[in-house]
Amino acid sequence: MLKLLLSLMLAALLLGTASAREMGAAMIAYDEGSAPRLVTANQSAGSVTLLERDSGKRLKEAQLRGDLRQLARADDGTLLVTDYSGDRLLLLDDDLEQEKAIPTGHRPYGVIFDPKRRWFWVTLFEGGRLQAYDRAGNLQLDAKTAETPRGLALTNDDRLLLTHAMTGQLAIYDLAKLEKGATLPKPKLITLAETHSDTPSDSQGLPRLLDGIALSPDGSEAWLPHVLWSFDHPFQFQSTVFPAVSIIDLDEEKERVDERKQLFLQINLPSVGNRSQIVSNPFAARFAADGKRVYLTLAGSEDLLVFDLSRSGKQNSNRHRRKKFQGGAKATQLLRHLPGQNPRDLLIDGHHILVHNVMGQDLTRLNSGGIGPFARVTVDVPHFAKLVETDPRPEALKRGERLFNLGNTAANSRFPMAGDNWMSCNSCHLDGFNFTNRYLMAAHRQQSGDNAINGHANLANMVAGDFIGEYLRMTQQTQGGMGHDTRDGAEAVDPARPQPEVQAMMEDLHAFVTSDGNLPYLANWLRLDAPRRDPAKAPTTHPKEWLNSASCQNCHQQAFQDWSESNHRLMGNSHPYYKVVQALARETEGEAFGQWCQGCHMPQQVMNGQTDLPKGSHMFEQGGASLIAAHKAGEPVVEEGTGCVLCHRITRLEDAGGNSAFTVNLKDRESYVFEDAPGGSLQHWLAERQINARPAMHKASYQKDFYRDAALCKSCHNEFAPGTGANIVNTWDEWEKSSFAKAEDPAKRRTCIDCHMNPEPGNGGAPVAGQSTENGTVKERLYRHNFTGAQHQLVGLRSATLEQESLALLRSSATLSARIENQSGQPALVVRVANTGAGHALPTGVADFRELWLELTVTDASGKLVLQSGQPLDGAVPEDARLFRKVFGDAEGKPVGLKFWRYAKLLEDTRIPADGWRDEAWPLPADAQGPFKADIRLNFRTYPKWVNDAVRAAEPSLPEPPIVQLNRLQLTLQPLPVTPDTEPQS
Repeated sequence: MLKLLLSLMLAALLLGTASAREMGAAMIAYDEGSAPRLVTANQSAGSVTLLERDSGKRLKEAQLRGDLRQLARADDGTLLVTDYSGDRLLLLDDDLEQEKAIPTGHRPYGVIFDPKRRWFWVTLFEGGRLQAYDRAGNLQLDAKTAETPRGLALTNDDRLLLTHAMTGQLAIYDLAKLEKGATLPKPKLITLAETHSDTPSDSQGLPRLLDGIALSPDGSEAWLPHVLWSFDHPFQFQSTVFPAVSIIDLDEEKERVDERKQLFLQINLPSVGNRSQIVSNPFAARFAADGKRVYLTLAGSEDLLVFDLSRSGKQNSNRHRRKKFQGGAKATQLLRHLPGQNPRDLLIDGHHILVHNVMGQDLTRLNSGGIGPFARVTVDVPHFAKLVETDPRPEALKRGERLFNLGNTAANSRFPMAGDNWMSCNSCHLDGFNFTNRYLMAAHRQQSGDNAINGHANLANMVAGDFIGEYLRMTQQTQGGMGHDTRDGAEAVDPARPQPEVQAMMEDLHAFVTSDGNLPYLANWLRLDAPRRDPAKAPTTHPKEWLNSASCQNCHQQAFQDWSESNHRLMGNSHPYYKVVQALARETEGEAFGQWCQGCHMPQQVMNGQTDLPKGSHMFEQGGASLIAAHKAGEPVVEEGTGCVLCHRITRLEDAGGNSAFTVNLKDRESYVFEDAPGGSLQHWLAERQINARPAMHKASYQKDFYRDAALCKSCHNEFAPGTGANIVNTWDEWEKSSFAKAEDPAKRRTCIDCHMNPEPGNGGAPVAGQSTENGTVKERLYRHNFTGAQHQLVGLRSATLEQESLALLRSSATLSARIENQSGQPALVVRVANTGAGHALPTGVADFRELWLELTVTDASGKLVLQSGQPLDGAVPEDARLFRKVFGDAEGKPVGLKFWRYAKLLEDTRIPADGWRDEAWPLPADAQGPFKADIRLNFRTYPKWVNDAVRAAEPSLPEPPIVQLNRLQLTLQPLPVTPDTEPQS
């Protein structure tokens, strides 16, 4: 009997070996001859380390720079490493020597080796692509995937599994259907279940932050660690983020929803002090060789959780008809607070478990305790192997990254970052501050009229003022840390007067928040692709590094002429409304808050390290005269708005939801001898001849395919408040839902630039041929740099032609119709305003300031005035007028006025959506006799009188903005009863 039992145990172990599979990892174990080896990717330290697996002795560390997330080893010893921040792959030989650097799309993350095809599979997290490379680093396959592909695994039956981190999905590709040279077969896409509960503290929400995949030895199931985001109630401690593990049945290719591991409920252990044991940020899971246990790292709370599948309850003999047993296996051991910092990856090595501590840059070795049902995992060697000899990053930055990822209450019991080990900053802001931010806003489920804040509430300043105080308020209210939860002995912390130790911690956190890969200028998402020369300061440029836009005019005369008088050129001191509002923002929120505004209005100034507004104004200047003069004198100039070089050296879109979310690169462009020489000089003439001789290189430097993408416009024409995340401007989101973006016929689709950079504004975005370069080829669709739009007033101070073009676009946006209806036995005039020409809401942009309203008069058969509405009084539109607008309110429901960044509740939204309409009704006197003559006008003004009065007090030379008539309808209406199907009279 004993022999039989031993034979069965051996067979189970061999089964795990026979069902070979690969999983993406930051640690790879292999044998070199008889010598066990281990190689690790050391993330932000930018190195790869080779170790003796038995002793932990470091054999070699290769410094490669970047953020090295995962690696895979081919059958010939070749290694492929993903550099997440460097947008590249690194091909290494078996001695860690770099053989090749391979540029990729945005943020390569997962990598795995496919022994059947001898390919490396790679995910591009931000790029939304799956690629395959051979062992020489040659691209073999490049396929578009669902959004945010991240972790990879390969089953023994030739299926490739891929997690989609920010959409909560698992893709399964059947590689058996992949023939040589063929396209990747369409995957089976499994969307993990979203759950809800009426009790906010119940584990619930949207599955997010998926990463690695754990495959059972028999290939029957996959475990997916993740968190649940629950944003359908106020964002607060212990009701927003919940750790979980979802189980996928790989035979039926579906989620076993009832077996999801809700980690607050699943820990089958005695509570401590009559409290649930809380963990945070599940990261990696691994099965024991016999498939009876699963080990799970909790990166935030820095724990190891052990599930014993042999105790999961009796199952039906038919595995696919399982008895529901309280969610399946429960955890039987919680090894609390491992010795390392931020434990992530796991590797099972016999009876040892190796844990990769990312922030501590070392390995912890655990002892599994054997395979018996009562085995307990213990710490074998706390710091088994040191991975990094020299980390090039500043110490403050490393400490700040640790705090950002820290949810371990015991790590600093006096001043913990998290109360009750609940969550860390990383639980929402995956990998820091990047494009995943827009998924946070998309997950917000509350009605904006009740709560428009989808981030941190109750901020005294909007982050940039007293950043230390704000970090403390965020930590207290959303993580329970810094004295908010005192049950584990935390000391009280006053955000206004923190203890010196706490102040130092927040300064370290600030170093990470403002690092180059995050928010170097703090209040916006603008990046400069340049080295940081001072560890304490964001990278900056010198004004001489920027070509004056006037240097482009000889070859691009029309473009320069249009742009020089547009609002895109003058958005700083020459924009009086901006100047007044930015001064108010600095006064109320702190000086640094001005950079939130400047990121879009004056990005060149931000990247030059200048915080003060430029002196003087060019509000009335025509033809870019001051730029031309500076160019002729050879003097550098800091351009106020978005100039030629700024826009045409945007090399990457972060797509974080707005707030100048793009990267500018000045250094990696084709430069010409004398290109910065004074205008009109012989040297500058020679520079232009060089451009003419090599136009392809010039075009490659200054033209990217994504410049035609509406996502480029989204970078600034979507806007959210720092800290609170309240969506202030959603122009791109409005367009994305419209027929302009979704038309089935590609010829009818229109992007932002089709309408707003059209040579014939108001033509519906139809193509117009023309030349973009003097004596250049005629293009089928020319894009002008006129940037027509709602802000016609300031353009008109410089160019009557450009003003009329903007007005032509505005007047093409809406149509009017009217009818008489019987409402409750009384006649009523109903006016319909239809948005027939704009690919976004009317009005859009700063719709809290724009004035769009109906002005009308109605007379009866005798000529008597029976209705009047919307007539301005002393220049002001009466409050009872039918206005189409947004009204922002604060947390108490009071209008915020000019302080729109304090928006917490949407008090009113009467705008007209793209493809939509609004009906406005006015009762008519019951005794009025028809027919009725109606004179209906749709009026527009860029700013209301109360705003303009405040601005003109600071800028007396600014004229009053005119009231513009966009449409007018004069008609006679009969007071006849109409059915609901009766069409309006127009």
